[in-house]
Amino acid sequence: MQVEVLIFGGAALAAKTDRVTVEVSGAPSVREVLAALHAQHPALKFALPPPETGRLAVNQAFAAGSHPIKPGPLDQGGDEVALITLVGGG
Repeated sequence: MQVEVLIFGGAALAAKTDRVTVEVSGAPSVREVLAALHAQHPALKFALPPPETGRLAVNQAFAAGSHPIKPGPLDQGGDEVALITLVGGG
């Protein structure tokens, strides 16, 4: 199954897109999607938190570790998943 992950900031600039897709098995958790991002999109490693301790935004709320993610397109009931990286500014 596939999970589409929205990306922002430096990660989006590096990938030259605002979303990436990862291939996962079954009903994945945040931890499994982060591990898939590390394995399948190595150019984004600079922006990815460790799978063991990181979190993603799932349906516009932060979720960590074992939180389940419903794969598939949004219009077919899949979760909205986003990588929220640190931002700076002044």
